[in-house]
Amino acid sequence: MDWKKYLIRAVKFVIYFYVLGAILYYIMYVVGGNPLSSLPDFSTLFTPRLIFGLTLLGVCYPLLGFKSVSIQLPEGGWEEHGKPLHEAMSQCRLKFKRNEDGKLIFGAEMPMRRVSTMFEDEVTLELNGDNMLTIKGLRKDVARVRLRVDDYLRRMS
Repeated sequence: MDWKKYLIRAVKFVIYFYVLGAILYYIMYVVGGNPLSSLPDFSTLFTPRLIFGLTLLGVCYPLLGFKSVSIQLPEGGWEEHGKPLHEAMSQCRLKFKRNEDGKLIFGAEMPMRRVSTMFEDEVTLELNGDNMLTIKGLRKDVARVRLRVDDYLRRMS
């Protein structure tokens, strides 16, 4: 595990959950019959329990929200599987960003998706020497890509 990347993600998610909590609090305030022009008392968002709870959630989320999966591919390497894997990623609305030391890195096509994931939208494909494809990224993206790769493998056989 890359602790520097984990720490950055944890700080991002703590801030994200606080902003989301403030937005939800304001929506509940307005729905409660208060005028849009007035602001609620946001000091209730800074009680010790809520601070502890949202911080704990933000620190734990990177452990639960990111995943790595390995899939055995038939012989062939990037030469044979590269184009179909690019197509599978395209179907998941992920576009190719860069190649780092044999790892293909893809990111979200739509800017709003990048913002909603706080720019943690990268999915990495790594093919090891024994034809093991490793997919790393957000849990939902990894699941989506894995389904596409499994579909590709079914069509191959």
